[in-house]
Amino acid sequence: MSTWINIVKKDIEVFCLVHPKRGVFKYLYYPDIRAVLLFRISQRLFRNRITRPLAYFCTLLNDFIHGIWIGPKVEAGPGLFLGHPRGLVVNPSTIIGSNCSILQRVTLGGPNVTIGDNVEINAGAQVISNSRGEGRLNVGDNVIIGAGAVVVKDVPSQSVVVGVPAKVVKRIESLDNWIEFRKARSQESSNEE
Repeated sequence: MSTWINIVKKDIEVFCLVHPKRGVFKYLYYPDIRAVLLFRISQRLFRNRITRPLAYFCTLLNDFIHGIWIGPKVEAGPGLFLGHPRGLVVNPSTIIGSNCSILQRVTLGGPNVTIGDNVEINAGAQVISNSRGEGRLNVGDNVIIGAGAVVVKDVPSQSVVVGVPAKVVKRIESLDNWIEFRKARSQESSNEE
């Protein structure tokens, strides 16, 4: 239970990095945090056979309210951020690392997709594995996947990929990821106050 609580705390911490304004209203207004919390509740309920129907109900609720499909079998590390989550579809065998940002209309499909840590997947991107149990499609750590990109091959860490099919167009430093950018921006705003 304490591990689950720590994961949810990290999700909320990342949400607050993106939406730094104070107050309770932001938790009610922005669908980002509600979608993540419903997903985390479904994961927690899925662990016990007796509460599994409730886990699937939370998934259906997330689909109905937020227009996303991310089931309780998906493994996702702490710090998950689903910005403008409408249209998100995640295959149940997907593994998502820590501090990942996934925007609207993204598909993480096909069996056996692994997303590394600190990955930013922009609007309309697709990460699609065609393997039928013969391995995983791996996206490394600190990767930026451009809007509308279609990833069908492994992506090395510290890279930016764009296009159809997606190709590496730039190598980046390990600290050039979305979460470090948000932390720096948050620090700048607090210094201005």
